[in-house]
Amino acid sequence: MATDVKPMMRIERIQALTDGVFAIVLTILVLSFEVPEHRFGHDNLLDFFRELAHPFMAYVVSFGIIAAYWVQHTAIFHYVAFGDRTFVWLNILFLLPLTLLPFLTDLRATYHDEYITTLLYAGVNITSGVILLAMWRYGMRRGMMVQIASAVDQSMRHRILLGLAINALGAAAALINPYLSSIVFLFLPVIYLSHRTVDSHWGTDEGDATSTVTD
Repeated sequence: MATDVKPMMRIERIQALTDGVFAIVLTILVLSFEVPEHRFGHDNLLDFFRELAHPFMAYVVSFGIIAAYWVQHTAIFHYVAFGDRTFVWLNILFLLPLTLLPFLTDLRATYHDEYITTLLYAGVNITSGVILLAMWRYGMRRGMMVQIASAVDQSMRHRILLGLAINALGAAAALINPYLSSIVFLFLPVIYLSHRTVDSHWGTDEGDATSTVTD
């Protein structure tokens, strides 16, 4: 049931900070690639490209995951009318593990055969997903959302939980093969290519932040 909550901060400020952090993280991500200072011959250049296989795969996976988080965060904030202090801090906590992804991507690319690097990578992603789910549930309980169909609430929660499961499975797959874990991680952005339940209600579940869930 929604409660009477007095707005403390407009969501534009929260979104501006979040979009800025996403942009910086994506920029830093690509800076892990360095062009050698000396020129290669043809054969050596091919060897260099082969050596880039793991770093490039790690980059693509992280880029896709970060993009998926941005899409999900955008979908959540489509329904947010305002935020209180706790909600703002939850959003900031969501950004904390996100800023670690460039470092962990580089670490995973360098030590791709070490299970602990993939475990750390998956753990950070799981932390981001848990905080994102906490933001959604907190906003729903505190009446910060516009009027939302119950199917949208349920689908949003299930989609985030599915992302957590994919990250856990990716960590387990690293025990078999590092490339296999990367393929599993890539399913996270794939599941956000579409979200039919949420998309079908886009623009229809808008109203006051006084009645949170509708049937």
